[in-house]
Amino acid sequence: MHPKVVGGAERSVRNLAEALVAHGHDVEVIRAAAPSGVLTREVVNGVVVYAAPSKNLYWPFDGKERSPWLKFLWHLIDDWGCAPPIVTERLREFKPDVMHTNTLTGLTTNVWSLAKRFNVRVVHTLRDYYLICPRSKYYKNGSNCDGPCKDCSLLTSRRRQKTRVPDAVVGNSLATLNLHTALGLFGGARIRTAIGSLEESGARPLPPRDRSGDSKLLFGYIGRVTEEKGVEQLAKAYGLLPQGSAGLVIAGEGDAGVQDRLMRLSGGREINFMGFVPPREFYEAVDIVVAPSLWHEPLPRSVIDAISYARPVIGSNRGGTPEAMGEPPYGWIYDPSEEDGLLKALEASLAGGLPVLERKREDNLLSYLRVYSDEQ
Repeated sequence: MHPKVVGGAERSVRNLAEALVAHGHDVEVIRAAAPSGVLTREVVNGVVVYAAPSKNLYWPFDGKERSPWLKFLWHLIDDWGCAPPIVTERLREFKPDVMHTNTLTGLTTNVWSLAKRFNVRVVHTLRDYYLICPRSKYYKNGSNCDGPCKDCSLLTSRRRQKTRVPDAVVGNSLATLNLHTALGLFGGARIRTAIGSLEESGARPLPPRDRSGDSKLLFGYIGRVTEEKGVEQLAKAYGLLPQGSAGLVIAGEGDAGVQDRLMRLSGGREINFMGFVPPREFYEAVDIVVAPSLWHEPLPRSVIDAISYARPVIGSNRGGTPEAMGEPPYGWIYDPSEEDGLLKALEASLAGGLPVLERKREDNLLSYLRVYSDEQ
């Protein structure tokens, strides 16, 4: 993954690789790259990184639209295809003791079989739903899936069979691990466990936002604006709060079309669109972070970052969000299937909840940091 960091999975792999090097281990990383590219090798912070062109029809992350049939064929190849040749080469020459796999799009689960051919132990960390859903979200038509549909079953049949190979499986949340094992995956894994992670990005607790001269609480959302993220529901709920009682800050995606749609959904309420900013700048600007995911998000990085910056969270009860919020939860958990669930959570924070959390902040954070103390 590293050094092309675009999301939480890549950040976690980068941190783990660099930590292993710091502890005296030899580490090599192989990440997938566009099929049209060439194999490259570089060393970043002591980690040897190979970018291997995938053996498929196109690169699915270039933002280009393809026909449904071309997408179908791409997913079929990704399920049944071969790993890039560099995988076999490095297994033969590097002779690793352990292969740790993460997001396998473009590399294929065939890497597991190759590892076994060289008697290498395999550990796989679940960070999404790639093994049971070609889109990796397990979310379709506005709802979470109860089980693999016909298309998913067809396009993930090979990779699901391959899950018998790994010696150990790790979920970045217990919810993610349980969802996969309940479907019969990783039957041969002798180790099945969930390990949470705290982002080692230099984040430290921030003091409460200076609200002198401004009595409004500021709710904040950071991340992509897509249906499954629940941002539209946040805009609607925000628009139903008493006029002038709160503000809303959104960081990340911010093109004009997105802004207009969210403004309309909020009934014309003012929304501060920060665009893409350093995380600390966002967390300094808000009082409470909202993580309104509708899908079973495996481990929402915004929740971990928010709490490490000492910002309480209003989070849905989906996926790994409740786990990421700690026990007791550092904030408010709601059920998005309830029509006014998010609105009630926003109202609860306005009804004097924040001062109570501030008084408990130190104890909650110490407890939270003890649980999420090591990066995967």
